Amino acid sequence: MFLFIPLLFGLQDKLKVVDANPHVCPKCHNVTVVRATTRAWFSFFFVPIIPFKKKHIWICSTCNWNVPTQDRWEPALPAGNAGWGLHQPGYQHTYQSGQLTGYQPSYDSPPRGY
Repeated sequence: MFLFIPLLFGLQDKLKVVDANPHVCPKCHNVTVVRATTRAWFSFFFVPIIPFKKKHIWICSTCNWNVPTQDRWEPALPAGNAGWGLHQPGYQHTYQSGQLTGYQPSYDSPPRGY
């Protein structure tokens, strides 16, 4: 008699939030980046058995952007005003502040001819 029993095994990643203080994501600009650790586990029938290497990362829960933690760098902190992130090292704004030049349309009324 032949009895077939499927054995389910493989690697599975577990994510654990270390610091829940939110930072600004450099990719999507949402305040959803937290410091976390991720660890790969060998699992048998969905039960983690043997832990493998552990990594410390910054991860965004909105766009899933992640980067390993580095010395003297962290994503910008939200300040709640127009100048957020100006004093964070290594952070660059994607927009220009100050005087705007060129054609600036007015949004308070429809264009002429409508």
